[in-house]
Amino acid sequence: MSEAGKEIILVEALATHMRSSRDRDLLSSILQENRPLEDVLSFFAAFYLYNYQGLRLLSMSDDEQLTIEKKKELSHDERRYLEMEIREILENRLKEETDIERLVSEFALELLDLSDMESAMSELTSKVVRLIGEYLEKIPRDYSPNSALDFILGITGWRKEWLDELYAKASGLKESSLSLRDELLREHEAEVVETSVLTRLVSKVADIDSYMDGPLIPSDIPDGTLVEIARASIEFLLPRSNSADVSRMAHLSRIELLDWLAEELDSLTTLGALEERMADRISHEITTKQSDSPDNAFEFISRLVSVDEDVVRSGLASKGLRDANTLLEGLRSFTSESAADEAPTQYSAEELEDIERSLRTLEKLEHTLEKPVKGMLRARGLRADELEKVSIDILAKESSQLIAIESQVLEELKKKMRVPSREAFADMLKARELVESGGLKAMGVSSSTDMTVQRRHGEAIAALRMDLVWHLMIGVLKNLARVVETYLRSKQDLLRSKALLISIYQDATTELQFLREEILIDLLSERILEMKRVHPHLDGMMIRAWMHARLSNQYMTAAREELEKTPSPVFEGVIDEPLRIGSLSFDNYSIAFDLMQRFLKRERKAKLAKEELALEAKREEKRLLDKKKREIDVLSFIYTKAHTVFRATGRVGTSGLEWDENDSAKCSNMLSFFVRTNRGRPVCQVCGTTPKDGKCETHGTGQMKDSDDIDNLSVFVMRALSDIKSGLMGPTAEPISWSEARSIVQRQISRLKQKGKITSKMDLKHLMPGEINYVIGPTIASVIAEYFNDSLGYAARRAGIA
Repeated sequence: MSEAGKEIILVEALATHMRSSRDRDLLSSILQENRPLEDVLSFFAAFYLYNYQGLRLLSMSDDEQLTIEKKKELSHDERRYLEMEIREILENRLKEETDIERLVSEFALELLDLSDMESAMSELTSKVVRLIGEYLEKIPRDYSPNSALDFILGITGWRKEWLDELYAKASGLKESSLSLRDELLREHEAEVVETSVLTRLVSKVADIDSYMDGPLIPSDIPDGTLVEIARASIEFLLPRSNSADVSRMAHLSRIELLDWLAEELDSLTTLGALEERMADRISHEITTKQSDSPDNAFEFISRLVSVDEDVVRSGLASKGLRDANTLLEGLRSFTSESAADEAPTQYSAEELEDIERSLRTLEKLEHTLEKPVKGMLRARGLRADELEKVSIDILAKESSQLIAIESQVLEELKKKMRVPSREAFADMLKARELVESGGLKAMGVSSSTDMTVQRRHGEAIAALRMDLVWHLMIGVLKNLARVVETYLRSKQDLLRSKALLISIYQDATTELQFLREEILIDLLSERILEMKRVHPHLDGMMIRAWMHARLSNQYMTAAREELEKTPSPVFEGVIDEPLRIGSLSFDNYSIAFDLMQRFLKRERKAKLAKEELALEAKREEKRLLDKKKREIDVLSFIYTKAHTVFRATGRVGTSGLEWDENDSAKCSNMLSFFVRTNRGRPVCQVCGTTPKDGKCETHGTGQMKDSDDIDNLSVFVMRALSDIKSGLMGPTAEPISWSEARSIVQRQISRLKQKGKITSKMDLKHLMPGEINYVIGPTIASVIAEYFNDSLGYAARRAGIA
């Protein structure tokens, strides 16, 4: 099951984040100045995409290291460019959307008037069809074609119906076992719900070609669809009960609020300031319009903010606002006018919270003292009449002033709860005295319960005011949500496309690669069409530049310049010219081909660069490993064994210290490694030293030559036997000479020849790995083993234990 939540309904997600105090603080720290509302909303959309959806305009390479200051600067620039792009795409859609919402309420008022005059459904439907045509004609010709669609969605209620359907679909079981092509090209409606709703309506009411050419007019809509729209609007906008007057008042108030909001669009503001002013306006509309008929307040709010009445009632009930009169009084108390009339209180909100907390603590102390503490002490046998004399006032006394029973009671009280200090207790008593003496009577407070009820009531009203603001604002954020969805769609498409690229590059024939590349081109064609449908005011060049910017991880201005100045893949092998789209329609195949081939070429280069980087990393790893191997002293094993074993014989004897088969196998392997890694290094033919600079300290350079395998075998034997001898005799022991070591090696080779293990075809100066590992290596290891064990026996005899 999917864990998809309401976050898929993007307007609600944006509104939730906009009213979040944490996000508000972050936004204020970044903006640092008042700006027009359209700019504030565009900035917040960029903030949401960057901070919550992880959208990045630029792509950083893995090996690119930035300082903290550079990262902050880059983050600031990306958000700024993202805001500029959003503002460029959004244009003045917020004003248009506000006007359309106003038209919806005006239409609702006329529909209510028609319903009063007409009782026959057929007559009402035909008049509503004509009314819809009139209102579509009222939409200015320079508005986006989507304005007419938003009007239809507003009067029919289809938007809410389809959103609920998409939400249910996103929360249900997902399709599985889809092919790559089907997964890539399927609609993914739940990812972009506002776009999906718009797309559904386009396919329902308009011919796509005429829709893209200009504003939607009534003649573009089939007659049957107009009738369907009329019936849906009648069902959605006409109240089912006899409450037409409530609906009229709600729509009139909605028109006034939308007019006020339209005037605020160009005013410099912040989200917080706009919230407060708008909350006052909405509260004023509700309290003035419902003062004579408070029982209709819940339905009025429902119609005002376009939320089901049952949802309104249950939401307010959860905040403790079940009574309409209490609700209206609470909203009235928060309006600016009533706040100005009230006598200012000398206590701040924080001080009132401290007073409430003090009263609550005192009540808890008294209850704990009277019930659990005294009850337990009575059970222990203390006299009840003596316990009754003890009160909470013992907390005000010094410990030296307490009598025995008071001390006992205080100790038990401390076991039950945290006891305040004498100073804190004195402050609590002052708070109680203030309340009981009527010091807060003007506020309607005479007890801690009153304070709690009043505080919770105030919090509920404050939350309601903000709910009203943002439910109304949601109605004009649809176009902003569509812009955000366009970015989110591109991010998800890029992830899916790169998943398909893996299958293109791995184990695929040329024909299959072409077919899968064609799938990506088809996807891009669909997205170009979708972007034109969602943002029909954008021209082909801007859509092309935006798509290229998302595919190439760069800013849109840079992407546009690249498209205008670099050769197009469409003409590859013919001419080096960019693609001129002046005479092409926005959905021409060549545009999608041009953009996708640029993307594929960039991905191929990136893949080759990564592969080359990986190969270079492997080569470097091998070089380091070889260097490490060369630096390993393979003879340290023999040196360590010799210098530890011989010293231990006097304490533990020789048992378990002998050179065994495992030691011989290890020695043979080390000998093989030693020979392979030291071939060709300079060695003195007189003393067997191997100076790194190629000059023997005793014999100079005249006796130096490049070592062969016999030389390296001799060096190994010389050093191994010398280490064993020094371990036995100490540092003054005379080392094995070069000539002795060479004699040992030659003698062992002669024996191997006699046994037939070495033939005349074997090149002793350049031995094969198998010849070292399986023939000469074990033989030399046996010589070292014999020498070691003989030395161990000598050490034992010397210690007197043999």
